[in-house]
Amino acid sequence: MKLKMTLKVLMLFSVCGGQMGVFNTVYAQSVVKTTERVTGKVTDETGGGLPGVSVTVKGTGLAVSSDGSGNYSIGISGKGILVFSYTGYMTKEVAVNGDSKVDVQLQVDQKVLEEIVVVGYGVQKKVTVTGSVATIKGDVLRQSPAANLSNAIAGRVPGVIVSNRSGEPGNDFSTLLIRGKGTLNDNSPLIVIDGVANRGAFERVNPDDVESITVLKDASAAIYGAQAANGVILITTKRGKTGKPVITYNGSYGLTQPTLLPKLVDAGQYATYINEVNDRLGQPHQYSDADVQKYKDGTDPLNFPNTDWYDAVLKDLSPQYRHAISLSGGTEKIDHFISGEYLNQDGIFHKSATKYKQYNLRSNVSSQVSDNLKLSLNVSGRIEDRRYSNYSSGSIFAEVLSAYPTLPAYYPNGLPGPGLAGGRNPVLMASGATGYNKVKDYSLLSDASFNLKLPYITKGLYLSGLAAFDFRFRTGKKLYDNWDAYRYDKASGEYINLKNTEGPINLNEEFRNYQLQTYNLKLGYERTFGAHQLTAFVAFEQSENYDEGINAYRTGFLSSKIDQIFIGGNKDKDNGSVASQSARRNFFGRVTYSYKERYLAEVILRHDGSFNFPKGKQWGTFPGLSLGWRISEEDFFKQKVPFMNQLKLKASWGKLGNDKIDPYQNLQQYILDGGFYFGPDGEKQQGLRAGVAPNPGITWEVANNANIGIESTFLNGDLSFNADYFISKRNHILIARNASVPSSTGLTGKLPAENIGKVDNKGFELELMYRHAINKDFSYQLGGNYTFTKNKVVFMDEAANVPEWQKIQGHAMDSWLVYQSAGIYKTQAEIDNSVHLAGTKPGDIRYQDINGDQKITSDDRVRIFESPTPGSVFALTAGFQYKGFGLDILLQGQGKARQLILPQQGNAITPPVWLFEDRWTVNNPEGKYPSSFDRNDAINNRYSDFWLRSAAFLRLKNVELSYTFPKSTLSRLKLQHLRVFVNGSNLLVFSKIKDYDPELSAVTGTKYYDPKLNAVTGSYYPQVRIMNAGVNISL
Repeated sequence: MKLKMTLKVLMLFSVCGGQMGVFNTVYAQSVVKTTERVTGKVTDETGGGLPGVSVTVKGTGLAVSSDGSGNYSIGISGKGILVFSYTGYMTKEVAVNGDSKVDVQLQVDQKVLEEIVVVGYGVQKKVTVTGSVATIKGDVLRQSPAANLSNAIAGRVPGVIVSNRSGEPGNDFSTLLIRGKGTLNDNSPLIVIDGVANRGAFERVNPDDVESITVLKDASAAIYGAQAANGVILITTKRGKTGKPVITYNGSYGLTQPTLLPKLVDAGQYATYINEVNDRLGQPHQYSDADVQKYKDGTDPLNFPNTDWYDAVLKDLSPQYRHAISLSGGTEKIDHFISGEYLNQDGIFHKSATKYKQYNLRSNVSSQVSDNLKLSLNVSGRIEDRRYSNYSSGSIFAEVLSAYPTLPAYYPNGLPGPGLAGGRNPVLMASGATGYNKVKDYSLLSDASFNLKLPYITKGLYLSGLAAFDFRFRTGKKLYDNWDAYRYDKASGEYINLKNTEGPINLNEEFRNYQLQTYNLKLGYERTFGAHQLTAFVAFEQSENYDEGINAYRTGFLSSKIDQIFIGGNKDKDNGSVASQSARRNFFGRVTYSYKERYLAEVILRHDGSFNFPKGKQWGTFPGLSLGWRISEEDFFKQKVPFMNQLKLKASWGKLGNDKIDPYQNLQQYILDGGFYFGPDGEKQQGLRAGVAPNPGITWEVANNANIGIESTFLNGDLSFNADYFISKRNHILIARNASVPSSTGLTGKLPAENIGKVDNKGFELELMYRHAINKDFSYQLGGNYTFTKNKVVFMDEAANVPEWQKIQGHAMDSWLVYQSAGIYKTQAEIDNSVHLAGTKPGDIRYQDINGDQKITSDDRVRIFESPTPGSVFALTAGFQYKGFGLDILLQGQGKARQLILPQQGNAITPPVWLFEDRWTVNNPEGKYPSSFDRNDAINNRYSDFWLRSAAFLRLKNVELSYTFPKSTLSRLKLQHLRVFVNGSNLLVFSKIKDYDPELSAVTGTKYYDPKLNAVTGSYYPQVRIMNAGVNISL
C-alpha cells in the first residue's frame, strides 16, 4: 500500500516535468526485480488510447499508469493477473501466462457515466450538470439516528448551514440556510417534495422513503423563479424497481439525554450567594450562618431542603424507537413502493407529559401503459401527535433555573412543594399535573402524473403533466387545570394548598385547515444528433393555497374531568377565526446543450405571477445561464495530465426572486379590536381599527447570483475535489422606515414596508473526498467540506442619529448590540478614577465610555458582527468497510459565531456553579466573574461583550458501526439482506462554551436574547444526544 501511494505521489510530480510514462517504467523497475516485462496498450471501445489507466499486479503493491497514448509497461514475476481500472470504465482482469504483450480494451461503465442527478423539473447526467448542485443519497442520511430528517443533513452538503437549537420531541427540527443569509426577511429555502413545492414539514418525511435529496445553490434554482432566491431543496422519494417483491423492515431503539447542562448551586451555596447579594444592597442577610450550615448538612429536609432541580425534573435517559416496513417491486408494466413508519419519542422529564408519536404511510405506483405512455400515482399520509404540558418547555426550564434549591420538589411526606410562585413547581409542570397541550397534525399528500412520448410527431418529443392535491389539518386542545402544590408553614406546622393561585380552569381549542393544489403541464424535447445533445422544455404551472381555522376559549370550569368547551362558564369566553388564500401562476422553460459531453450550456427562463403583489406588479421574469467545459475530455489534457480523470470548469448567473412576504400589504387592513365590556348588559363590544398603511407599489425581492467553480477527480476516481465561489446581490428587500421616522410623529409601527433594502452576500465552498478499495474485502474513505459566507447590509433603514459604531449598514446583518467591557473593578479607587454607572461597587463589570461623553449610556453600546448563526461551517467524514463490517464517522463544526451566556437574565434566579465558584469576592479579588448579583442587578446584568462567548465548535455528529451478514448466512436464514447496527448522534462536542451546548437558543429557559430584534424572546429545550441500535431485514 505504501509503495502504491508513493508511486502515485511521484507520478504526480513527474507529470509536471512532462515525463510521466518514462518515470513510471524506470521507477517500477528500480523497486521490484522482475523476471518478465509485459507491455501493451489500453484502448476504449473506439480503439482510442486511454491515458492514466491504473495497471496493477493483483495481490502486490506494484502499479503503473498508461501514458498519454494508452501504452504501459510493467514488470511481473512468473504468472500473474493484471488489473486495469479507469474512471468511467469497467475494471478488467487479465491473466498473464508468459505473454510479453497484453493489449486491453475497456468497456464504458454506464452506471458511472449515466449517474443521474435530480434537478428542478427533470433529471440530468451528473457529468453534464453546469450548476452548483449537490446530492445526498438516502442511504447516507439513514446513518443518523436523528428522528428528524433535517437534522440528518448537517455536515453532509457544502453550502448548507444547519443549526439545531432544540431537542424537544416533535419540535427538534433544524433551521436550514443555503450559503448563509442574503435578506433581511425570510431566509429559508424552498422545499420541493416529488416535484411539488411548498408541501411543508419535509423534516417529517420517513427517512426510509427518501431516494435522494438535491440542493440547488446557484442559477440552477432559477427554474423556480420567485421562490428560489434562498436556494431550493428537492426531496425525491423511492419508487419500485423491476424484480420480485421485496419486504424490508428497519427497526431501532434509542436513548436520549441532554448534551450539556450547567450544574446549579446547592442550597448552602445559594444561601451564601443570596446573603452576598443582600450585603451589596445594604440589606440584612436572608439566611443566618446556622441556616447555611443546616442546608449544607441536609439533616432537616423538611425545614432546610436541598433540591437539585435538574435531578428532580429530568430523567437520566429517555427512550426513542422507530419501526418502518416497506414493500417494493415491479414488472416491466407496473412498479410499486409501499411503506409505513411508526416513531415514538419521549421527553426528558420525569413522568413526562412531553411525548411525540408519528405515523407515516406512502404508496408510489407507476404503470407503463404502453411504449409511449407512463402513469404515476403517489399518495402519502402522516399523523403527528404532539402532547405537552400546558406550560411550554421554555417555561418549565425557566422555573427549573429560577426555583431556589432551598425549596422542596416534594416534602418528606410526599406532598409536592410550592415552586417559586403560584404553585409552579416544575416537577408538576413537566408531568402534566397542571394541564395539557395536545396538538395533532394530519397530512394527506397526493399527486398523479403522466408522461407521453410523441414519436409520431417527432423523435424525442414528449408531453408530461402533474396534478397534486395536498390537505393538512390541525386540531389543538390546551387545558389550564388547577393542581395541588403546598407551602409548609413552620409556625403552625401546616401544609397550605396553593391550588387556586393560578386562577380558574380554562380551555382553548383550535381547528386549522390548509389546502394546496398544484397543476403542471410540460412539453419537452430530448435528442442526440451525433456528438450534439439537446434537451429542452416549456411548462406551465399554477398553484393555489387556502388556509382557514377557528378557535374557541372558555374559563370558569367547575371541573376538568369533562374537558369540553360547552362545560365552561358563559362570562369569560372568546372565539376567533383566520382565513387566507394565495396563488401563483408560472410560465418557464429550460434548454441544455452539450457537445461530446465536453462543452456544456444551460439557459433557464421563468415568468412568475404572484397573488402577493398588486396589479401591475404581480409578474416578474427570472432568467438563468450556466456554462461548463469538461477540459478533461480534450485530447491535449489527457496527454498532459493523465492522472486527472475529470476536470470540469463551470460558471453561472441567475436572477431569482423571493415572494415570502405577508400577503395583502397593498391593501388597507383593519384589525378587529379585542373589545371592551360596557353598556347596560355588560357584554363585550368589538370594533375595527386601521392597521399598517398599505403600499400599492410593493414588488419582488430580487437576487442576482453568480457562481464559478470546478469539479475534478484524480487517481482513477479515488480522489475528488470540488470548489465554488459565489456572489449574491439582493435588492428590493421589503422593510419599513420605522427607524428613520421620529417616534414623535406617531407613525412608528404604522408605516408600510417598501422595496428599499439591499444586502450583498459572498463566500466559497470546498469539498475533498478520497475513496479507495484495497481489495474486494476492504475499502475506506476520507473526506471533508468547508463553507465560508459573509454578508453585508448595503442599505437598510436606520435612524439618522445612530452612532457610527452602532450602525448595521455596511456590516453583517447579524450582530450583537452590547456594552463593551474592560474587566471587573477590583477597588473603589478604580471606580473613582473612571467613568462608571451609578451604584457601581468593587466586583462589578467595568464598561467603556465609547463616545467620550463621560457617561455610560445606551449610546456606548457597540455592534459585534457575529451571532449564533455561523459564518463558516465544516465537516470531516471517515469510514471503512471490511468483510461486512462498516464504520462511518461524521464530525461537524462551525466558526465565526458568538453566543450570549448571561446566566441571570430573564427569569433566572439560581446561579450556576461556574458563576458561583469563580465570582469576585474580597477574598478572591482575581475572580473571573462579577460579585454576586441577581436578575434585578442593573449593572452586571446588561448585555455586554463580557458575556459573549465564541460559539465555534467541533461535534462528533454521527457514528455508525454496522455488520452486514454474508450471502452464505442469508441463504440459510432465507433472507435477502440482514444488517445490524449501532449508531449515535451528538455524542461529543468540543467548544469554548463548556457548560452549555454551543447551538443552544437560550441559557435561562423561556427567554433568550435575539440579536436581530435586540430583545429577549424565544423558548428553550436542550439539544440531545442519541444512542441507538437497530436492524435492517429484507425478505
